[in-house]
Amino acid sequence: SLWRDLTTGMDIVTVAPTSAGKTYLILNYIVNSILQSEGAFAAIIVPTRALISEVATDVYRIIKSLNVEGDVEVCTISKEGNYLDKTIFVMTQERLHELLMRGGVSFNYLFIDEAHNISDKSRGVLLHVTIEKVLEDSFPQIIVSMPSQKYKDAFSGIFRGVDFKNEITSDSPVSKILVSVVAKGRNLILSRWGHDYEVVIPKKFTGISLANIVFRLGAGQSNIVYRNQTDQCENVAKDISDLVDEHIDDPLLAEAADYVKDTIHPEFSLVDNLRKGVAFHYGPLPGSIRIMIERLVKEGCVNYVVCTSTLAEGVNLPAKNLFMKNPVVRIPMKPSERVDDVAMQNITGRAGRMMKHFSGNVFIVQHEEWTFQDYFDDEDKSERKIPSLFDTLNSDFESVIDALRGDFDHEDKDQYRFYTIANKLIREYSSENLSNSLGSTDVTLTQSDKLRLSGEIRDAHQRLKVSSFTLEASPTIGYIQQNKLFLSLLEQKDFVDLIILHPMSLGFYERLVRVVNKLLEYGIYVPSEEFSVNYICLVASKWSQGKSLREIIEEQVKYYGGERRVNKVVRDVIKSINNDVRFRLSNALRCYHVLLSEILLVKGVELSSLPIHSFMEIGACDPRMVSLINIGLSREAAKEIDNKLPRSLEVFSLKELMVLYDQGRLEDIHGVTKKELLTIFR
Repeated sequence: SLWRDLTTGMDIVTVAPTSAGKTYLILNYIVNSILQSEGAFAAIIVPTRALISEVATDVYRIIKSLNVEGDVEVCTISKEGNYLDKTIFVMTQERLHELLMRGGVSFNYLFIDEAHNISDKSRGVLLHVTIEKVLEDSFPQIIVSMPSQKYKDAFSGIFRGVDFKNEITSDSPVSKILVSVVAKGRNLILSRWGHDYEVVIPKKFTGISLANIVFRLGAGQSNIVYRNQTDQCENVAKDISDLVDEHIDDPLLAEAADYVKDTIHPEFSLVDNLRKGVAFHYGPLPGSIRIMIERLVKEGCVNYVVCTSTLAEGVNLPAKNLFMKNPVVRIPMKPSERVDDVAMQNITGRAGRMMKHFSGNVFIVQHEEWTFQDYFDDEDKSERKIPSLFDTLNSDFESVIDALRGDFDHEDKDQYRFYTIANKLIREYSSENLSNSLGSTDVTLTQSDKLRLSGEIRDAHQRLKVSSFTLEASPTIGYIQQNKLFLSLLEQKDFVDLIILHPMSLGFYERLVRVVNKLLEYGIYVPSEEFSVNYICLVASKWSQGKSLREIIEEQVKYYGGERRVNKVVRDVIKSINNDVRFRLSNALRCYHVLLSEILLVKGVELSSLPIHSFMEIGACDPRMVSLINIGLSREAAKEIDNKLPRSLEVFSLKELMVLYDQGRLEDIHGVTKKELLTIFR
């Protein structure tokens, strides 16, 4: 039914449980449609960087199966120059927004995967802004995919006048069996959720350790253990591996452990875990390692994998059994929050693998101790969801006012959401389209509040010295901060020292520190509270230069000596890269680049500002390494391949990379990297 509607060119909202196959159908449709056209562009928006590689690989597999590798280009990052006439862009909302700001691109197809994120507080507003930006110059067939009916009407306020055809099913290809597990005395008491009978089996261990429960119930099967935090994942994985008597004689596990040792650090606990068929998996792990773990789970080499909420973000990692104990959303210095129902559905949807299992088991461990005990209640808790933009206007009206006045705390973790909303409202006012937001039926503000808000928006616009187009280029940076920085730069006489050098230039780190301190002064950049500007700039410089993660980590391990466990150092480095370098700093440097470029143009200064933020976001500045990442390779795989090839050799497409592989030019790469390549090639 979905395929029939797609092929008629309808705009579609499709709702189906995790692993129902909706994404597979949609990707096949998009690839086939583009191939049959004279030329067409498709935008596929995914919520996280972790999903870019997975979806791009799925697209490559479809292209490969049709033997048309040279006919369709797949892009995961913006690039200089032209794209093929038939191109599929697989990007997060951040990357797609930057692509759109460059101009000259319009789309024939728009596919929003995991579309329920329109209501997510941290991602929803920018997704909203990006979708509207797409629609300014494009009239695409719109395909919206999500796992819950709660969100099916959430896009009505964005796609006004679009008559969506709904394709909805609640049926899952694999049934879920909910089993309560209680450790009591010397026994485990198992009961089918919602039924009053129970089975009692001997524990065969002491205490109530989650690792022991998993090991007792999951032996001989594939198992996922959901934990709330990265350190909890590492700890539970270690506890499970301690229960395995000895290393498993499996060359694939030995190869994987060797790869982690070479890529991260020899003392990282994942190395020993893998030798015993145990792993942990969370978003900040390097892409190559996540891909490797997912492959090992699917191949049956790893039977125990401990995960965070990456499971809820569309990562395809199913297993026979899923174990859960007190799932919550941890918030520093604040009470824990309930996991969203859709996220919970996505997580439990990983129990049971389609085409292998008729059913999957969800083990609910020690439920009476859970902070929130209503996740599996039968009563319908459904409520209509609306985009985060409208929900914020309704529920956090005064905070939006504060952001418009520039008074919202720049160190608050929600600053990006509120300043993105403020910038969007100002831009709509300047283009006389404020009704796009305030006129939505999802906005429940009183008329007096709307008038007050309109007045605040007008006042903010009158204070604006930066052009609205320039403001739009940095949607998450408040206009007040941009204004202050713009006026400061405008007063400068000499701009040479304001230009950020290329990452490979002598003095790059010192120049970066100087610029970032200026961004800190004007509230453009605010580092995470545990990291200093010097530390972030040091990590950022090495990251953007393309240095290996192992090298960055080893320097920090030596710096701290024995003060911190290697796992803690690894988490801190990865956290600083993902949160500060690739997000906060990249956004701030994009803003700086745009403002400085405008001033250089206005003043007629013959200097050019480098888009250093692009290097920060992907972790590379060498053109060939950037090209390899754009093809869809993980940064680690791209770096290794880049190091193996002669400097004079250019690689711009997957087809060129396949030729090099077939010629034996990549024989010396690590087995894990080779398997990542083959995953794309096949």
